[in-house]
Amino acid sequence: MAALRFDRVAGCPGLPDDHQAWNAALDFCDRSQLTLAFGVALDALLPGWVRKRIAGNLADNARRLDAIRALQSQVDQWLSAAGIEHLFLKGTTQWPHFLADPRVRMQYDLDVYCPAGDVRRAWDLLIAKGYEPLEEPGVHPTDHLPTLIRKTGWNWRGDYFDREIPLSIELHFQFWDEDTERLRAPGVEQFWERRVGQALDTPDALGYAALHLLRHLLRGSLSPYHAYELAWFLEHHARDTEFWRRWQSLHTPELRRLQGISFFLAREWFGCAVAPVADAETAGLPVAVNDWFEAFAVSPLEGLFHPNKDELWLHLSLLDSARDKLAVTRRRLLPMQLPGPIDAVCIPEEQLTFGMRVRSRARYLGFLAGRVVHHVRTVPALVRSGLRWRMRRGGLSRGYWMFLGASSFFNVGMFVYALLYNLHLIDLGFREDFVGQVSSATTAGCVLGAMPAALFARRYGLGKLLLASFAAVGGISVLRALVTGRAPLLGLSFVNGLIFAGIAVSLAPAIARLTSEEARATGFSVSTASSIALGILGGWLGGGLPGWLGGKRPALLAGCAITFLALWPASRLRIGPAPSEGSKIYPRSRFVVGFLAAFAIWNLATGSFNPFFNTYFARLRTPVERIGLIFSASQLAQVAALLAAPWVLKRLGIVSGTAVMMLATAVALGGLAAGPAGLGAAALYAVYAAFQWMSDPGMNTLLMGRVREAERGGAAALMMMVSFGAQFVASFAGGSSIARFGYPAVLACAAALAAIGAFAFRALPEKERAPAATSEPSHGDSESSTVRPATTA
Repeated sequence: MAALRFDRVAGCPGLPDDHQAWNAALDFCDRSQLTLAFGVALDALLPGWVRKRIAGNLADNARRLDAIRALQSQVDQWLSAAGIEHLFLKGTTQWPHFLADPRVRMQYDLDVYCPAGDVRRAWDLLIAKGYEPLEEPGVHPTDHLPTLIRKTGWNWRGDYFDREIPLSIELHFQFWDEDTERLRAPGVEQFWERRVGQALDTPDALGYAALHLLRHLLRGSLSPYHAYELAWFLEHHARDTEFWRRWQSLHTPELRRLQGISFFLAREWFGCAVAPVADAETAGLPVAVNDWFEAFAVSPLEGLFHPNKDELWLHLSLLDSARDKLAVTRRRLLPMQLPGPIDAVCIPEEQLTFGMRVRSRARYLGFLAGRVVHHVRTVPALVRSGLRWRMRRGGLSRGYWMFLGASSFFNVGMFVYALLYNLHLIDLGFREDFVGQVSSATTAGCVLGAMPAALFARRYGLGKLLLASFAAVGGISVLRALVTGRAPLLGLSFVNGLIFAGIAVSLAPAIARLTSEEARATGFSVSTASSIALGILGGWLGGGLPGWLGGKRPALLAGCAITFLALWPASRLRIGPAPSEGSKIYPRSRFVVGFLAAFAIWNLATGSFNPFFNTYFARLRTPVERIGLIFSASQLAQVAALLAAPWVLKRLGIVSGTAVMMLATAVALGGLAAGPAGLGAAALYAVYAAFQWMSDPGMNTLLMGRVREAERGGAAALMMMVSFGAQFVASFAGGSSIARFGYPAVLACAAALAAIGAFAFRALPEKERAPAATSEPSHGDSESSTVRPATTA
């Protein structure tokens, strides 16, 4: 296929110089009707024996061309003498517009079009001339009557170029089968009125070729040669402005849209040039069609080796009616028609011996069993491709899922680290006040690193920023686990925050860029939920690793090792900078100011408790293994809440729904301030964590939807600066306050702040939009999101 591309570099890529490989390639070409075109395209580059073989095929096909022309002349005389109007489709009429030399086209039948009122007369006439139908009319839905053939006694001998293969005749009565395809092609009936002699007018010939290709594509029976001929036409007529102006004026928009799908496929497979008018049709195709080509463009080729029905998703995306979709799905998944005859079809009835009949019946049953197996084999592939298609159509791009997988390693390692690190500090003899200072140093680094991270991402792209941040955070975490001095620990915590800012800043703009506007809340929810779901695993590992490895320090190093596993998948991502829209990086508006003010209050509330949840339970004399279980249970609650968040936001609105979640968080904090013990404390903490993170998708969705795409990185940096700045103050003050006043007083203040933040957030406008339209994701980008751990490391 690469060798047949019109934009190819000379040579035959991918084929070793041995007979077995070449025989496999030639077998593919024979079955795809590409052999002669392949030989002409490469010629001197082919091995001598291959060139000789194709030269013989070309000579045999030239003889068949003479027979085809003779039959066409004979049929023309018969029909004309009977007063039956007709024209010829495909075949010899393809030259000179669809191929350079008619000898390179493999042809096994003669396609004749007659108006519906005359087609039965033509059928009866040909039967009277000695032709016989292969099956009864109406057995299989198509745009022609059953194939007619003369039974000469010939039987298949494995040679696609056999000169004695009888030529069949197909009598067409329509140019497009709307009843079967459930797609309208208005104006196609005018092809007959514009005929030139006994062939279609050139614009209509192109239209028919494109519709013919599309019909076979949607039915899973596309021959690559159909696409090659169309690509040849597009390549050699790309500069014919007058032709394309006439084509556009003759065909309706709906008809041009259907042709545009075939143009898209021809260009994808064969790299042909496309005239601006035709290119406009492909560019104007629905987003779903572009998505399908990006995901499944080569599926019809793969289906020759590994059965699939991926074309079903393209067909369904073109239909509006649920009834039509159901009819097409039923026909493709549960075909009710038996296949036609496949053996001894050219042997007259009187010449069929008993042995021939038994062999023919056995081969038919074998073929039928093979078709059943084929349809069964396609079911798992169809389920997989359906899930892939559903995710793509849901607005979440391939890049989104790529990074989500890569970030899983990072998050598991960091969850283990976050669970154990403060406990490790307690083991070293430090108290909560120093734990608060360490957390404050980390958040101070995040605050100072946010702006440089946004600038780095804008210049070099999120991909390089994320890869470097993953590696550096892992390395710094190793040092933090080994160092024991107060000053080095504070310094490393600050550096860790500087680096971690790159990950935190990339989260929101990456998800916004990789999701459609409709799916953005879902994207944030899935991203955060997946991170928290991994926290269940991280909490379990964090609770068990100290016992398995003999201490918290080896367990911390094991968490770092898991984090380093993220480097391999992360290195495969290619995330470019956001498109520039001027020099402004940071958004400036009253909305952004109000949002950041409410966000600051919220982070003051949650930052007063989040760094101390493990020490909170430790002071309640909870064993470390049970702390791990409590943490994992809270993660499970968070996952459930986050998956429900898009539904809540859709029902209540982004602003109102998020404010409700924030208020519920404040209530849970108040409950913890009351001093419950045992299961009561664990349950309230789970409720607190669930509603706290449930509000995260709404906040991110709101901010990213209200700023320009080029400002999203700056908006995320401001968001993180405010978040980490508030957490710096909260964790520093919280640690000192806990040491002096105890947990109940601090938690009561935190609950009050969370309630104030909820009401401040509710005061934000619900419907305001970004100053300029934001770009939706290009699903071809390998861009992805990151996920921040639920607690500060």
